[in-house]
Amino acid sequence: MAENNEGAVSTALDAMVGDLLGAFLDCLAEGENPGVVVSVEDAAATRYEAVFTDDGEEACLEAARAYVASHAKGIPAEKLGRIERAAVAYVGCVEMDGDYEDAILVTFHERGMACAYSAYVLVRGIGEGDGLEWADPEPAGEEPALIA
Repeated sequence: MAENNEGAVSTALDAMVGDLLGAFLDCLAEGENPGVVVSVEDAAATRYEAVFTDDGEEACLEAARAYVASHAKGIPAEKLGRIERAAVAYVGCVEMDGDYEDAILVTFHERGMACAYSAYVLVRGIGEGDGLEWADPEPAGEEPALIA
């Protein structure tokens, strides 16, 4: 993998986040809420996901961030080496022109980036199968780094 310069998103991170968003869209089309999902990947492209659903959204988000931090050196039981990239995604809403719209919210980070970044994907028609509509991802700003 090439060096990550000044926060540029690598193709590996972009692919991981794209796969995570795709899985969320599949769940939402079926009317399922996937919870707060952590996706992590090591330098060998070994990927692992953890799902948090047992508490409220804020508690699950906190647990997801703590999970990434506490497993930064890897997850030997899952044959995952040192975490190189991570993303945390969940379903929420964003304010658009005074109204709240359903959205997938995702924070993503990779070693070498000074901070994490967040984005959202607006969705409509949750539970409508092929009737689910979504917009292109939009940036939502900088976040604290997920991996030290």
